[in-house]
Amino acid sequence: MSRVIAVTGATSGMGKSCAEKLSALGHKVYGTVFGIDVDPEWKNLPYTLIPCDITDQASVEAFIGQVRDEAKRIDVLVNCAGFAFEGGVEDSTVEEAKLQFEVNFFGTHRITREVMPIMREQGGGKIITISSLAAQVPGIPYQGFYSMSKKAVDGLVETLRYEGKPFGIQATGINPGDMKTDFTANRVRAAAFKPGSAYYDQSMKSVEIMKKSELGSQGPDAIGELVCKLVDAKKLKPKYFIEPKYKVLLFLMRFMSNSQVEKMMESLYT
Repeated sequence: MSRVIAVTGATSGMGKSCAEKLSALGHKVYGTVFGIDVDPEWKNLPYTLIPCDITDQASVEAFIGQVRDEAKRIDVLVNCAGFAFEGGVEDSTVEEAKLQFEVNFFGTHRITREVMPIMREQGGGKIITISSLAAQVPGIPYQGFYSMSKKAVDGLVETLRYEGKPFGIQATGINPGDMKTDFTANRVRAAAFKPGSAYYDQSMKSVEIMKKSELGSQGPDAIGELVCKLVDAKKLKPKYFIEPKYKVLLFLMRFMSNSQVEKMMESLYT
């Protein structure tokens, strides 16, 4: 059955894969665009791209309003928009940390909040949010604000599952590990994360370990394929994990003390 689906971050990485694969199945897909100019060639795409800044309330209202006016409903929201911020706690200003949360957490909340009344009125819907494995492990050194923002996103999804249930709204989170996408190249670095910082050398080592892992991992199509299955699923689980090795890691962590988990993370990233 064809559904109306809104996808954030639809011009690259996981969001683009979701938009392409969902529209290929016959769904009517609307995607948000941010940070790039409108391309006249977009009119030839099988899905609709609309400029939208998820950190701006008026922009989000305009996007959701256009989808609602044209399609008359919104069956699924797929939250993919986000970015990674790198830099230690001391090197990061409050303003830089706020931007990380403004996009990853508050942006997700902002557009979710606009979709929920529509889903309530139509008797249900699905909200699928891309989180991260970083939300399931202790804070990642020198990328702590990214993992903090994703922990907050996981909490949002968990709360939505309770609050949306009486209205037929299902929510779930997908927690992928490292993936080969534009995400790696688009990292934003703290202004103080530079030579001369007391943390610079160790920060660089940690970030490079993460980047190497991402570039050697699978691409975003694994997410697009899973989202296609979840759109048709009768019931959504609380969380979904992609890579078998990380499923094993999370299972083993159940039997480890907090100190053991901390030492494991330290060995991986420092």
